[in-house]
Amino acid sequence: MKKLKTSIIVIATTFTLTILALSHTVTYATENEKYTLMEDIDYTETIEDIKNPERGFYSTAFLNMVPTGTKPTNSRANLVHLRVNIGEFSKAVNGTGDLELTEDALNALDVTLQNIKNNGGSVIIRFAYDHFNGLKDVEPSLEMILKHISQLKPIFYKNEDVIDYVELGFFGPCGEMNSSKICTTENVSKTINAMLDAVPTNIKIGVRTPNYYAKWLGIDRATLNENITQKGTDEYRIGLFNDGYLGSNNDLGTFANREIEIAWLEKQATHTFYGGEVVANYNPATKPAINTIEYISQEAFRTHTTYLNSEWNDKVIKAWKEEIYNGDNELYVGQTGYFYVSNHLGYRFVLKKSEVTDKIEANDSLKIKLQIENVGFANLINNKAVTIVLEKGEKIYEIPTNIDATTWASKEISNVNIDVPLPEDVELGDYNIYLRISQHGNMNTDNNYKCIKLANNNIWNEGFSANYIGKVTISEISKEEQKPDSNEDETKNPDMNNEETQNPNIDNNETQNSENNHEETKEPNGNNNVTENNKDNTIAQGKLPNTGEKKYKIIPILIVSIMIIISWKNYKK
Repeated sequence: MKKLKTSIIVIATTFTLTILALSHTVTYATENEKYTLMEDIDYTETIEDIKNPERGFYSTAFLNMVPTGTKPTNSRANLVHLRVNIGEFSKAVNGTGDLELTEDALNALDVTLQNIKNNGGSVIIRFAYDHFNGLKDVEPSLEMILKHISQLKPIFYKNEDVIDYVELGFFGPCGEMNSSKICTTENVSKTINAMLDAVPTNIKIGVRTPNYYAKWLGIDRATLNENITQKGTDEYRIGLFNDGYLGSNNDLGTFANREIEIAWLEKQATHTFYGGEVVANYNPATKPAINTIEYISQEAFRTHTTYLNSEWNDKVIKAWKEEIYNGDNELYVGQTGYFYVSNHLGYRFVLKKSEVTDKIEANDSLKIKLQIENVGFANLINNKAVTIVLEKGEKIYEIPTNIDATTWASKEISNVNIDVPLPEDVELGDYNIYLRISQHGNMNTDNNYKCIKLANNNIWNEGFSANYIGKVTISEISKEEQKPDSNEDETKNPDMNNEETQNPNIDNNETQNSENNHEETKEPNGNNNVTENNKDNTIAQGKLPNTGEKKYKIIPILIVSIMIIISWKNYKK
């Protein structure tokens, strides 16, 4: 009996020691990397007027398309509302007959879009048949409208990077989709379907009222607030444009039930554009005006307003420029109401924290933890390429990530975790680190097009349009890690034949980002976007990061073996 008790004690001791040994192994293997807070960055928001892409007050530009001799237009504005008249192709205007769009006219539209892109701008585009003069019943037949849309398809696809949003238009005075006999919900629905086919899937399409959306989708407008769209569906792509913005309690007939339809916009406009023209007050004397800074500074966060006309209504805009902001945002108290609205239209990103693994070896991965706050009315709607730039004098590397900036939701702070492999033959030394958010993710060829500046002081690099987020020292690989280790062979990347690159050639905007249903985002936004170690021969990639894990599995085996021998000998005695 005594021998049995002794054996049990030995076995229990063996089990305990084994567990302790295994625990030590796990702790070592999962030891946290040492992050350093970048203290040379000002994490407070600046009120600088930043001309970021696809947001803000727009400027108007007109293109009058005619069968022959169409003259392209040019605009140097950051955001252009391009109003394209195609009335000369309608019998009601030309007096001859409905005509297809000519190659001459289509080429002029193509050149116009290229002009705007070359000037660094982008467009919200709308088509109309009345020269934007407020005329009604001047459209061609529905069949010709649909033909015109099909003819525009190659232009849309060729210029998709410069087109931010397509306002459906085509019907009614100024393409505002009212006041014309042909502008029925049935005809509009057919036109929506034609436009969905003609426009690249990443571009959203706006209709004039929620009613057109509800009728097209076949749902009850009175329960529109219950409608939640899913990414990948046609309805996910349909937004609203509102040229009666804040003109009355129903925005001049835009809304049937303001609260229900604003509740719908709260969800739908997280991934579609919403904006238009603010207008004069048409409320009766018994009701207060809502086209005020006080009102818009509240509701615009709900509707996620991204853009407004800088020219109309001129009297309302003038009043906003004269009114002093006195709202809840202390940064803007004493500024004009117009300035407050201008800075909050669309997205506005502020870097709140940056932590970096600032001392790494050449075969490690660079790890970064960011906190980014979106203080704007809306989200970033269209995908962008998010890259990390390493800069040491003239030595520059651009490394892609799979970070999706469209998930950085309005009025939320997003946690952004980045883990990127270094270029395989990266030069050793001290580097500045930048976050670059651009249209194409290739500083060699993209001409810094549609790059996004964070609203912080003194972090912007004008040369390659990126935001400073910290420093890193890259040292040579330690001798121990250079020794072959048969136990770790399986953890190495089997195919790393990429060459060193300077200013790497990257164009992965279409594949690395994806649109997200922002309804799934909660506060705080745990946006753990860790980059994938997919092989990409367009960039320099390094080996998979060394986690510091050691193969100490032999220790518990030895302990178990020794204790079994002791137990056996004790039992034999």
